[in-house]
Amino acid sequence: MSVDKFLVVSIDCWRYDALSRTNALFNTPKFDLLTRDYALAERYFVTAPATRPSHSSLFTGLYPFEHGLLGQTYLKMFAGIDNLFDAFIGAGYSVKGFSERADVFRFLDFEPHIGPVDDEVASQHLCSLERLATALIEPDDRPQFKFLHFWYTHGGYGLSGIPGVPNLRELVELGETEEALRYYYAAVNHVLEFSLVELLQKVNLDEWAVFICGDHGEGFCDEVMAHGDRLHPNVVHVPMLAHMPGGLSFPAGPVSAIDLFPTLTALAGIDTGYKGHGRSWLGGDESFTDRWVLSELDSLYGVGFLSANNLQLAHDRVTSRTGIDDNEIAKYDKGIREWCLCDGEYFYRENEQTAQFVLRDLNTGADLVCADPQDHRTRYGALLDDSAYKNMQGQETSTDEAAILEKRLRDLGYIE
Repeated sequence: MSVDKFLVVSIDCWRYDALSRTNALFNTPKFDLLTRDYALAERYFVTAPATRPSHSSLFTGLYPFEHGLLGQTYLKMFAGIDNLFDAFIGAGYSVKGFSERADVFRFLDFEPHIGPVDDEVASQHLCSLERLATALIEPDDRPQFKFLHFWYTHGGYGLSGIPGVPNLRELVELGETEEALRYYYAAVNHVLEFSLVELLQKVNLDEWAVFICGDHGEGFCDEVMAHGDRLHPNVVHVPMLAHMPGGLSFPAGPVSAIDLFPTLTALAGIDTGYKGHGRSWLGGDESFTDRWVLSELDSLYGVGFLSANNLQLAHDRVTSRTGIDDNEIAKYDKGIREWCLCDGEYFYRENEQTAQFVLRDLNTGADLVCADPQDHRTRYGALLDDSAYKNMQGQETSTDEAAILEKRLRDLGYIE
């Protein structure tokens, strides 16, 4: 089947349990009615717990180690990476992206294609939905590829300006996690039941393929409060709802954000020469059997650089992936590098700097005994070594990064 109208919706910090299908207490009757025929990927995982690297994977079909944006503060991608925006433009589509926080995509290859939701307002979540709907769903027969990014669910959870707002981290630390979650759930409810409903009702499902996903989740537990703290099921396992004319069934095995690129280009009949680890959801279950998908966290440069002032820097001042005016940006003394593998049932995480690891049951959250982590390290090493894009590591890679990569491969037994 060929489709020529696509809508991709990303909801920042959207946890797997912030959805009525996975949480019976979550009340969104209008959204549920509109999306009743959408398929839910019960085992969908993002590649990073941060907006910039996660979206870079969504749009390129590559893991962070392949596209170069290892963490939130890495400034730009490796050169020569294909992305969905350019692929659809090359195929003659009308391509537009809208974000409630467009500057978070600053310096990335697809930045020119993503603008504000509404040019006429300072607070993007207060935009005119009518104007957005007209721009998002163009009333003509042209092929269309559109992207929409909600930021309202991120960080402040829509609480800015409200007197007496509690400190949610403190609530979690005091054991009042459910109270903290109420504020977060309210923000997600606002996006789904008000904003997104008004837009989705204008989509003709006989013509449009629609994908609604989280770019990462949120912590709200003792081990991780904010999504960028460390890898955890709460931040890597998120919702993916999808509709396709003619129907879509997700594979039974684990699916990843990197799968969207080969799925959409296959639906559109666009050949990009893609050679990544992503797999099209149109190909049946066989290629997803026994699959483990990767998520990566790199906070070595922290997140503090992404201030409003720094995001207004001239593009030519970004001289490398971690450099401004040929000077490396400051490192974060508490930064870490972690990776995790998930198969839909189990979650394995390892800290690259300390080699500490944990194995968990994804359904119960219970820690499991992992007497020998080598099987997981071998799987991880195979993903690195089998990548058709591993030569990208030679681009603008700092001495520290090169040393980390070499040590990683040596520890995994791939070089001597």
